[in-house]
Amino acid sequence: MLDKIDGILKKEVHLRDDIRPTGYTLILRLILLLTMASWVSFYPVYLLLIHMKVEKYFSYDIFSEGIFGIKSFIFMVAILISISALYLWGFIFVFKSNSKIKSKKIFCLGILCVLVSALFHYLIFNFSVASGKLERLVWLSLLGFIFAGGIYSYLDNPLKSFLTNWVTPLLAIALSATLPILTMKTTADIVNTGLENFKVGGGVAVEIYKVDSGALIKGGKLLLLTPNYVYLRENTTGYTSISRSNEVYVSIK
Repeated sequence: MLDKIDGILKKEVHLRDDIRPTGYTLILRLILLLTMASWVSFYPVYLLLIHMKVEKYFSYDIFSEGIFGIKSFIFMVAILISISALYLWGFIFVFKSNSKIKSKKIFCLGILCVLVSALFHYLIFNFSVASGKLERLVWLSLLGFIFAGGIYSYLDNPLKSFLTNWVTPLLAIALSATLPILTMKTTADIVNTGLENFKVGGGVAVEIYKVDSGALIKGGKLLLLTPNYVYLRENTTGYTSISRSNEVYVSIK
């Protein structure tokens, strides 16, 4: 039985005269595509884990309740990462397409995409200067370039390259995993900014009250707000977790 399956998968599939991949090639390419898609969807969780490492806390309920319990937030961040990559480096796709088609309209679109990229880099630059952290610009631009390269290997390449180009997506996964590890403080800082903007962490001021009496239980800086727990900074490195039961409510400033 296994010999028959092996024989079938070793046969070439005639897609075009110059494209004859084996069944193994098609299966492995599909696996790589699914791996890339899974990695992009998991990536915000990966960044959040690094944030927990730097801030010295851990949220067990994220995993016990499933990504899981904050899946809407995770999904939104994954979309924002993908869109940001295209805004910052999308002109690469357009100019690559124009090199094959030679269209003035596509060339003009490419120029427009360059202007959009310059605008977004300028906005990130101002954001970085205002915070006194220029490394944010380098981090965000480099991560956008990595993901744009990974997406590009699937969207813009011809069929032959799509089936045979294994290096680009694997390199995109490896680099996107390595960058946050090598720059953990910058990664945590950017995650903090995102959590703060969504009012679910990042040091925003919160107060926790009893529902029945309205008495204050505790106040402080919010590390992370999950469906089941409130994680507060305690002193400089410690933290407190408080259960979000029906007996308490959280006031975010």
